[in-house]
Amino acid sequence: MLIEMKLPKNRQSRLADDVWIAGEAIARHFRMSSARDGFEIAVRDYAIKMSERDPQFYQLWEQVKNEGIDGTTLTEDN
Repeated sequence: MLIEMKLPKNRQSRLADDVWIAGEAIARHFRMSSARDGFEIAVRDYAIKMSERDPQFYQLWEQVKNEGIDGTTLTEDN
């Protein structure tokens, strides 16, 4: 079965082709609606695993979360 890959509206991505394809594959595997959803789950899962194994990464991750995005401190929910 051929499924058409969803690309950004301008048909361009800032990601390398192989990264975009990997995100699309993850999205399809988990029955997500877009490659972006696939990227988000993959990066989040990787960061969680890294924080469990690497104390230095955990400290950096906590520092970045405390800095927040546009001045908004992140919580575990977002």
